[in-house]
Amino acid sequence: MNRQLIEKKISRAAFFIFGIAFLLILQNLKVNAQAAKDNLRPAALGKNGMIATANPLATLAGQKILVKGGNAIDAIVAAAASLNAAEPYMSGTAGVGYMLFYSAKENRVRSLVFGGWVPETFRITKFKTDVKVADGAGHGAMESIGPRIASVPGNLAGWAKALKDYGTMPLSEVFESAIDYLENGVPITEFDQAMWAGTVKRIAPHAESRKIFFKNDKDPFVIGDYFTNKPLAKTMRRIASEGIDVFYKGEIAKEMAAAFARDGGFITEKDLASVPDKVQWVDPISIKYRDYTVYNNPPPGMGLQQLQTLKIMEGFDLQKMGHNSVDYLAHLLEAVNLSRIDSDKYIGDPKFVNVPVDMLLSDAYINKQREKVIAKVKERKAGLKPETSQNISPDAVDDPNAAKYRYATTSLSAVDKWGNAVVIIQTHGGGFGSGYVAGNTGVVFNSALDWMTLEPGKANTVAPGKAVGWCIGGMMQFHKDGKPQLIVGSPGSFGILQSVPQVAMNNIDFGMNIQDAISAPRFRWKDELGSVPAKEIIMETRVQPGVIKTLRGMGYVIDTSLGDWSMTVGGAQGITIDHKTGWLMGGADLRRNGYAVGW
Repeated sequence: MNRQLIEKKISRAAFFIFGIAFLLILQNLKVNAQAAKDNLRPAALGKNGMIATANPLATLAGQKILVKGGNAIDAIVAAAASLNAAEPYMSGTAGVGYMLFYSAKENRVRSLVFGGWVPETFRITKFKTDVKVADGAGHGAMESIGPRIASVPGNLAGWAKALKDYGTMPLSEVFESAIDYLENGVPITEFDQAMWAGTVKRIAPHAESRKIFFKNDKDPFVIGDYFTNKPLAKTMRRIASEGIDVFYKGEIAKEMAAAFARDGGFITEKDLASVPDKVQWVDPISIKYRDYTVYNNPPPGMGLQQLQTLKIMEGFDLQKMGHNSVDYLAHLLEAVNLSRIDSDKYIGDPKFVNVPVDMLLSDAYINKQREKVIAKVKERKAGLKPETSQNISPDAVDDPNAAKYRYATTSLSAVDKWGNAVVIIQTHGGGFGSGYVAGNTGVVFNSALDWMTLEPGKANTVAPGKAVGWCIGGMMQFHKDGKPQLIVGSPGSFGILQSVPQVAMNNIDFGMNIQDAISAPRFRWKDELGSVPAKEIIMETRVQPGVIKTLRGMGYVIDTSLGDWSMTVGGAQGITIDHKTGWLMGGADLRRNGYAVGW
């Protein structure tokens, strides 16, 4: 089928789906009033497939694959690869990620970890003595940019493994959109402009990076510009035609390793060659929540925190409390706080540390945690005082706006007509990752080591060969009667682990459709590495003023300086599946460039 016929078919389908979406949304009487009031778009609808990403061009890349007859894996890999051009500051070929996949044919959920590893030659003694805490998140208190902070990347190997085992299309076909975008350019949006401005300092020290990510080697991209990365387009063409070995074991690997050696980095040819064997399917972890079986990625992903939060909250009548009420938010804040303390204490590479998953998810332990939540909320209510502060300022930054645009992760979800369902979270770690492009490859590397700690004896202490303990493992699938009904993921640093449960409960407990569930106002503890337990909370001001005032009176320190909508509380994408009717409903976050499309 030629391109014109495909585009015509997409247009007709989109027109039809829009009409159906409008009618269904009018019938949705269970949507929370606040969410309905604030939501700015309808949910996407389809029956043959659905894809939701943080960028319209990535969504388009995935939809093209679905329309051509590809499955959910084909589509999500196409979308993930296209983000090299559409969201180069968030993720890319030398980034890291996690996947959660339901195979309809096998009727099982599988987890794929391609989350980054510490180079074998890593030595902390080689770091500068005057290192500063990371500019974006305050993670490991080691160098936050440059070649020494890059982990051995897994994204490409993860994409290829998923395609090989469950896809139906070759890399050459799946990478078409990505290569086209890189070669011919993509338009810069308002969000892109803000991200460039907020992360510009990460790129500036590196000559090869400036050639690609700056105009004229000095100016960031702005609205009206078109971004290309022709060196990476060349690299991706070689990978598409020769396979991933050229990247991990061939000429490209040699060029990248030589650049790291020249510039003082740690990644070697041996490190790169080890990646394909490290990327393997593993069993997910799971819990029961209400009538659902909930799946998440195992350690070194920190998704266990999300499961703990849900299990604690399962013991409360959330509908009776009311959505984003004082009672609901206070109990959820305390549940998240306790769960975050556990993930900080226990989660790391299970090959290096013992992670007591069964104990942390056991009924006995969760019951004790729930009792702590009840007691803490009771204590705070007993100490209720008049609000003493109107606002809490964000951390000091050179550009006050930059606080909104310092997080660099993305999520993608896809479902196909055969019932396969997949969600990915992938990241560079910080904006444009390390800011370092290795050689003439156009490949910008992640800054994942900054998400580990230098403090000895911790679960996630940095060590040669160790997998990074990651909050990006925090996406979920909710199954009922053995079939997936909700898949959802979100970026947002350690806020990932807080945002996704909020979206899930909005859908399951409060009856919101997936778009309303995503759009509803959210919060997050400022719980970056080194700041656990957290002291402050970011909360969107669409939460009722009286609720915020009461919570402050209960002793919660709440920062409302980022306004009604803030990407710091995540940028979720999700899909729900109605198995009775066959309708798929997709939602994407307005806090970023999110867009969901079905057909």
